[in-house]
Amino acid sequence: MGCPNASFNAVLDSINSYEIALRPLSWFRQSEHVDPGNVKFLAETIVRAGHWLEPIIVEKSCGIVMDGNHRLNAALELGLKRVPCIQLEYGDPRVCVRHWRTGYHFEVAHIFRTIAQGEIFPYKTTRHEFTPALPVISVPLGELYA
Repeated sequence: MGCPNASFNAVLDSINSYEIALRPLSWFRQSEHVDPGNVKFLAETIVRAGHWLEPIIVEKSCGIVMDGNHRLNAALELGLKRVPCIQLEYGDPRVCVRHWRTGYHFEVAHIFRTIAQGEIFPYKTTRHEFTPALPVISVPLGELYA
């Protein structure tokens, strides 16, 4: 029922290995529908903080959003030009993807097929888990408008 856990040694090797990159919003490919109310609330929260605090997690070869569809839409609403992200591959032992409702393993090939067809999944279809936990960052919003 799910993803194998990364080996202990792989987790130890990757603890501080998440790399943050700034990517233009045009590069990201939304993967799921979002709740517009949540997007609005998130955009307001980001503005109040004055900083971007949580990177969007994307598939590194083509920009499919693994985690952060609401953040992507908030960035679009705010008129940002780029946002911080962590670029990973689905084969990375730190990544596990499950079906949101059942908790069962979600076929990664289905994600690529769906996005390639120009479609996105319904709200809360996939749940991506990352081991170790993702870092908290602090990027001033002013840096993301340029």
